[in-house]
Amino acid sequence: MVERKQRNTVVISHWDLDGLASATMLTEYYKPLRTILSSITALPRNMLQGIKTLDRNGLIVISDLNPQVKHVKDLKEILRLCRERNISVKWIDHHLWDRVIYRLFSEYSDVLTYIDDTSTVAADLVAKLYGFTDNIFYNRLVELAIDDDFFLNRYELTIIWRRMLRWYKWGLRYRALESFLKHEINPPWLMKMYESEVKTIYENLIREAIGRSDIIHTRNGFRVVVFQDVDPRIHPGEVTWIAKTHGLLADIYIVRYPRGVSLRSDKVDVSMIAKLLGGGGHSNAAGIPGRIDIDSILSIISNINLRGRYGDRIIA
Repeated sequence: MVERKQRNTVVISHWDLDGLASATMLTEYYKPLRTILSSITALPRNMLQGIKTLDRNGLIVISDLNPQVKHVKDLKEILRLCRERNISVKWIDHHLWDRVIYRLFSEYSDVLTYIDDTSTVAADLVAKLYGFTDNIFYNRLVELAIDDDFFLNRYELTIIWRRMLRWYKWGLRYRALESFLKHEINPPWLMKMYESEVKTIYENLIREAIGRSDIIHTRNGFRVVVFQDVDPRIHPGEVTWIAKTHGLLADIYIVRYPRGVSLRSDKVDVSMIAKLLGGGGHSNAAGIPGRIDIDSILSIISNINLRGRYGDRIIA
């Protein structure tokens, strides 16, 4: 264990399997006043909720959430409030961060500490930091988080949780957290809901998305597949995964949602493409929030030469 337990704590974590696994361990460890599941977009708002909950002299622990450059102004004000109210912030993440974020965080090192390790998932970092590595249940939960975040798909349970968490959103996400805190990794309600309400519709929506795909060849030889107007309940990794199994092969896959775009590739560092348009993520899976013009993405891809450079940034 790395620090004394304290109740005057708020935990804020992402809502996917990795975030939920992290939130479960942090909640069990700290017994916080509140655990908040959050999207990346809602993070500044939820940090302010954390400050409001604590008022003064507490700790906010954030896990599996990538600080965004577009939120720098908000984050600076939030950290100023934390300093003023003697609230510490501990940030545990595994995504690629922009240099702007590191510069900002260095200005508030008196109230903020962070771990940013892209070699693993957040749940693995939390388990090691807080002494959960000898616990069979939490080892299994971390295993599922790795399976989901790295999109290995070794376990059917990973796929079921991934689909359910996207399909039902916040109510089910908090229900999942409650089950995990009871050490129920496969609660009785999960499979019943999945089989009766989700599985068939979900798989039909994937087929529809693949059926509406466009194949684009960029001027520098990259083959791009674009999936237009995909239902936001459908995971982008599953769209591209099933497309590949049906022979729809590409260098880069673009999955377009009503309020964002997901980029996938085994050959190109899509996180760098996403950063140029205000997004981020991992090298083989990244996202861009908002209604992004596909032509803007294709323009960037078209300016990557065969050696994989865009400007002075290594892409592949």
